[in-house]
Amino acid sequence: MRRRRGARPAWPAVLVVVLCLAAGSVRVWAADEMAGVDYMTLLGPDGGVICQTGFALDVGDEYVDSDNNVWRVAEVVGKTAIASYVRELDLSNAVSDFQITFAASPLSQGAGRPRVGVYHTHSDESYVPTDGSESDPAGRGGVYQVGDTLTNGLERAGISVVHSLANHLPHDAGAYERSRRTAMEVLRGSAAIFDVHRDAAPAEAYLRRVGGQDVTQVMIVVGRTNPQAEANMAFAKAIKAASDSQQPGLIRGILTTGGRFNQDLSPRALLFEVGAHTNRREDAEEAVRRLAGVIPQVLGAGGGGVAGSGALRALGVIVLLVVVGGGAWLYVATGGNWRAAWQKLRSLGEEFASYFGRRRPRR
Repeated sequence: MRRRRGARPAWPAVLVVVLCLAAGSVRVWAADEMAGVDYMTLLGPDGGVICQTGFALDVGDEYVDSDNNVWRVAEVVGKTAIASYVRELDLSNAVSDFQITFAASPLSQGAGRPRVGVYHTHSDESYVPTDGSESDPAGRGGVYQVGDTLTNGLERAGISVVHSLANHLPHDAGAYERSRRTAMEVLRGSAAIFDVHRDAAPAEAYLRRVGGQDVTQVMIVVGRTNPQAEANMAFAKAIKAASDSQQPGLIRGILTTGGRFNQDLSPRALLFEVGAHTNRREDAEEAVRRLAGVIPQVLGAGGGGVAGSGALRALGVIVLLVVVGGGAWLYVATGGNWRAAWQKLRSLGEEFASYFGRRRPRR
């Protein structure tokens, strides 16, 4: 077939599109982490340190600190990010709000033990004081033992856990793409999935005394470019609220940054940064041991399936409000005549009964 005169080959344009898509996907998978154990420092307007982390912070990223103050990155200069104060986050209803939504999920039904999945995208991550290095070249880093401790604690609390030991080396831009299959595997039948990591930061950035013991704090990370970000954030808020009540100081904060972290797979998928490479692994294990006592409360474990009494009480309140509101509307619609309102309600009930009575069950 002869090419039409003046027509140009399409492959250069296709190549440009492919390169643009590839460039745009880097933050989706790599999440713009700093190289090795390098880290960034987030400063407030007064120059005070708000957070230090191995994530490469970008303008628009937000951080909820331990006191529930929300900070938004306004400027980035090298390894320093400058944040502006946004507001104070109200988490007083975070647990009940989450449970109302979760109660409608199919995974919240039934009387069986709830199940969660645990896995590790960065298989090499380790803790220098305990493991001797920040990275295990064989891909069996100290984070797996932290995951074991979290698994054991959750199982003692009545939650079934699938803990994947899959290796996703190397620790590069494609790690999240490789761990996606693992995330999908542990997600099957699970109410939530947790990707357990350790951060890169000075030891003091994570070390705290909680309940009279040295522990590393836990930072929850939510990928703001994923379509489930709002639901993931609601889950993160619920865990922080419950932890602030039971284990004050355990949750360092919530970071929302670029990337998906495979959290688009579920509305209840979170990434936990448990301490930094400079912390002792024993302190990280103590942190997740305490965290394991918080998560069941959020998921409503115990007392009749995953949707616990808190969620059911909240749903009961909603139903009651609907009934009372409907009754008030009928009262007004009938001119303030309770007898007429009751007759109207009865006639509606009879209509519904007649309708469903006419429907024949499918064979």
